[in-house]
This record gives sequence, C-alpha cells and structure tokens, in this order.
Amino acid sequence: MIDGHKVIAWTPYGRERTVSLLVKYMERDVKRGLVDEYRLYLNTDEGQEHDRAYAHELAEQHDWITLQHRPEGIDLGNLPKQRYTGLAYREMVDPDAVYLRLDDDIVYVHEAAIENLVRARLEMPAPAAVFPIIINNAICSYFLQACGKIPREWGEVGMYCMDPVGWANGPFAVKLHEMLLGHIERGTVEDLYLHHDFQLPPGTQFSVSCFASLGSMYAGLEQPGVLVPDEEEAWHTIHHPLATGAPNVVRADAIVSHLSFFTQHAFLNPTNILDRYRELADKAAA
Repeated sequence: MIDGHKVIAWTPYGRERTVSLLVKYMERDVKRGLVDEYRLYLNTDEGQEHDRAYAHELAEQHDWITLQHRPEGIDLGNLPKQRYTGLAYREMVDPDAVYLRLDDDIVYVHEAAIENLVRARLEMPAPAAVFPIIINNAICSYFLQACGKIPREWGEVGMYCMDPVGWANGPFAVKLHEMLLGHIERGTVEDLYLHHDFQLPPGTQFSVSCFASLGSMYAGLEQPGVLVPDEEEAWHTIHHPLATGAPNVVRADAIVSHLSFFTQHAFLNPTNILDRYRELADKAAA
C-alpha cells in the first residue's frame, strides 16, 4: 500500500522473454510493501503455449501474482490481440485502489518509480493517466530532449507518439537504452529526471507502455470498467481527456524503460541490451 491505497500492478501478458525481467522488479516492490498484487492479463495467440505455461508457473510460485483472462462471450472479431487489452479494465473497479499498468516489455523500473508515480496519481485525481518518464517513448524523448537530456545530434524528436525518430528509428532506440544503462551503472539515473511535470494537451495520443490510474475512475463509468471505445490507448489518451478537459501528465521523477516498438526490433535484437537489463533485474530481486 501507498498512503493507505492498495496498489495493483498489471501487465497485458504475452512474452516470457521480457516479463521474466519485469517480475523481478514487481517482487522487489512487493517486498518493500509498495505493490500489493501483480496481475498478468493473459493476452496470447495460438502457438504461445510456452509463454502461457510460464505465466501459470509464476502464479503458482507467488501468492501475490494472479492471472486474469479475457471476459467470456466477447468477440471483437479478427483483430490483433492488442485490441483486447481494453477489456481488462472490467476488473479494475476497486474505488480505493491505484492501478499501475506496465507493458510486458518494461525491462527496468527505477527504485523510486512506483512510489513517486502512485503518489502523483493520488495527488492529481483529474487526469485519466499519470505517466512516468518512459525511456523509449517518443513523447517522453521529446521532453527529455527539450530538457537537454538527449542530444539533438541523435535526431530531432517531435511531440508525436509515432514520431519518425522517437518511435520508428531503431539506432535512436539503441542509443537511448545505452544512455540509460550507463546512468544505471554509474548510479546517476536521477540525472534523467525532468525539470518539472509535463501536461499533455487533451487529445494527445500517447503510447501507454506504463501509467497509473484510479479505480474510482473506472468504477464511476456508466458501466463500471467498460471503456467506450474499448481500445485502451485511445480511451485514456484521446477520448476521456477530451471529454473531461483534464490533461494527462508525465511525472518528472519516475523512470521506467520500454524495450522496443516493432519498428525497432531489427536493430535492438542483435545487441546485448536485453542481457544487460536482465543482469540488473536479477540484482533488483536479490
């Protein structure tokens, strides 16, 4: 718990390869009393039997991990599995809980990130979402560059979630991860904190790799937990902010790292970056 509120972290789950790192950070923060529960929302395709088996193994090993399944009787048609993640909010209606969403390829969580992000969420009840600084997120890179944290020589990043540099450029992503890993190794991650929180103009699409939200918001919907539209990124970053007029916020003092977008896989996969993150995750849970 944080400030008397239950903290429920959750992940749209699909890949053992990266969740095996993220779960180490969840274990660390469960031990610290910051996270009460970690949910794996099973969102896999045919042929991912090994990944599903790993999720069940985790739930058997840890009493703080639970598995969540797609609601029965709902068929969105022939859509990619990412479109089903919005259905997970139907079980996020505890009005006293803070829900912390983490993509299954969040591979680093700074030790102050969850506490700072959840406290910010509680202090600012109006936004749909409060985001950390997500390393390898185009709009976060835009803010980091504006604050002088990312060299402009690497490429100018615009304030657009699918920016050609911040989202689509693989070599740029490699540089970002090497920058963060260097700070982690030197113990200077806080040097990447932003000068202040940044508000996102309502309607600004934002890649939702990680954010904190309030159960009371979902409980208060016309049908509790039912997003309309049901695509979670559009609902949290476009539709709900426009409907309420409340801007989402990027928190200045919380840092996580998102491994890659599909546009970057070919450049990141041949590197040792994931192995370096894995070593750090193993140390975090020790």
